[in-house]
Amino acid sequence: MRPSSVSLYDLQHWAKRAGFELAEDTLRPLAGYLDLLTQWNRVMNLVGTRTAEETFDTLVVDSLHLGGFLREKAGLPDAPSCWDLGSGAGLPGVPLRMVWQAGDYWMVEAREKRALFLSTVLAKYPLPGTHVFRGRAEAFMAGPPARTADLVVSRAFMPWPKVLELVQDQLTPEGVVVLLLRERLQDSPDWEQAVRHWRLFAASDYPVARTKRFLFALSRHNAPSCPS
Repeated sequence: MRPSSVSLYDLQHWAKRAGFELAEDTLRPLAGYLDLLTQWNRVMNLVGTRTAEETFDTLVVDSLHLGGFLREKAGLPDAPSCWDLGSGAGLPGVPLRMVWQAGDYWMVEAREKRALFLSTVLAKYPLPGTHVFRGRAEAFMAGPPARTADLVVSRAFMPWPKVLELVQDQLTPEGVVVLLLRERLQDSPDWEQAVRHWRLFAASDYPVARTKRFLFALSRHNAPSCPS
């Protein structure tokens, strides 16, 4: 395997600039992933960024914040069943699994070329308990086998009310949906309806490229019953 063109020194510098210190066993596969993503992006337009540094600053940072959020605030079981719906180029899933490896993590992607990219990444940089499903989220959820989730992650998959509607019946009793958004849930016109059936129990915000991003964890546990 040829060395990555992304310098480990530069990558650690980008991480420190964002407030993170990455272990060497994270730096190497992350550099390789960024290198591979940059190569494929030249012909497939996987992401809107054009350099590894820009991708790190605007996209990978989401994954690093999400890893800390899941460790500290999500209240997940030790070995959760995790679904990343509409994984695209593996953001947040691939960098997330380099820093947080609890349970089984399924990256679900319907677009064939993107699913192929994800499989190529995992072949080069295996991540414990991490899998790719090539197909629609509905097909993945239907199984077989019958599937339930302790954690559903959604970033730019579909509008967040649709995500909640899609997964609500397949969460475990204390399952969590984590949404990565560019705006506050409470500022959305859909929030008043959602709060009747979902409990918001953790939230965080963080800077990304001179803007702000938001993480929200929601659960149906102890939420009011849905009307029949």
